[in-house]
Amino acid sequence: MTNTLSDQRAEWRERIATIGDTLRSDSEANEELRHLSPTTEAALRSVDAFNLCSPTELGGVNAHPRLQTQVIADITSHDSSAGWCALIGAHESAWLASRLPDSSLERIFADADQRWPVTCGSIAPDGEAEQVEGGWLVNGRWGWASGIHHSDYVLAQCRITGRDPEPGKPPPLVIVSAPKSDVTVEDTWHTLGMRGTGSTHYRFDNVFVPDEMCLVGFERPPLRGDGWLARPTVTFLTAAGYGFPLGVAKRAVEEITTQATSHTRTGQRSSIAEQQHFQGDLGRCAAQLEVMEGFGHHLFDELLTAPVRSVEDAVRMDDRARSALRWAHQTAEEIVRTVHEHAGGPAVYSDNVLARLLRDIQTVSQHVIQTQSAYIRRGQHQLGLPVRPGL
Repeated sequence: MTNTLSDQRAEWRERIATIGDTLRSDSEANEELRHLSPTTEAALRSVDAFNLCSPTELGGVNAHPRLQTQVIADITSHDSSAGWCALIGAHESAWLASRLPDSSLERIFADADQRWPVTCGSIAPDGEAEQVEGGWLVNGRWGWASGIHHSDYVLAQCRITGRDPEPGKPPPLVIVSAPKSDVTVEDTWHTLGMRGTGSTHYRFDNVFVPDEMCLVGFERPPLRGDGWLARPTVTFLTAAGYGFPLGVAKRAVEEITTQATSHTRTGQRSSIAEQQHFQGDLGRCAAQLEVMEGFGHHLFDELLTAPVRSVEDAVRMDDRARSALRWAHQTAEEIVRTVHEHAGGPAVYSDNVLARLLRDIQTVSQHVIQTQSAYIRRGQHQLGLPVRPGL
């Protein structure tokens, strides 16, 4: 890898360009399969997309946050399901790589140069773990396992049975990881959008998880890795996450720019491109894209080096990052809605790219990280009110 961030960004832009045609041609296949096709998975692995956020000592990239944003935006601009699975796989593989004890790393990452151990799963506390000799007996059902069909390991957060919470504190939890072969994958992913992500439900049915496959708590620093990887947990998620709405918006502007010169809406004599109303809206969308990208660069540069001296500092940083992500998703949705309206009748068909982008951005906007609570908590900080850790 070259030294300067500018060189790294140029190198990665070239990398993603080499798989762009494959990702675009597989978009419909991903939707029909309701998970990524083997061809799309192979393309993402070929450019080390799933390594993006992991510690360098294990073969990861531990990329600068601006590079994370760019890489996910470029992948997403070709296919949003591929972009989403890339960012989820990169994030959760980084958790595995940075938070498992040393005793398990040699085995899991022994062949990482041949096949990076991609990870997925949920950290909602929807299961239970009973402590037994040498580990935990885990039961539960979780949702939103984006990329589980091509993953090697699955994460799950559990309540610990038989332990009562301390007064004023949340219940005791443990985060476990297991090979996908130990997990039951359900077929529940029938959705409005993001159909190609395979973000389905999964179950742990009396699965024994050894102590060495439990992750260190997210409220503490990682065991290995520095830079962006060592930022507070929610902040860590936002750099690559920010690339998703940016990539969706870029593809929408690209598509309508291409379609505008060739499509004339019923009842009009000139193409869409010749309509001043459209020209003004397209110019506004292009300006919004530039603002999104520039703001992301500024924010992540600042958050990368901002001091975190206390829990309060971490909470404030997380909520600032979350509110930016919420804004980026809302801005992307506004751009997609605008160009979708101008596209006219062809855009109502489900196989139209703009129809898919609209479904996808609306679906992802339901993710817990970028809900309205992001703004509420940012407003509470602004008012000087006490804000507890959480979402």
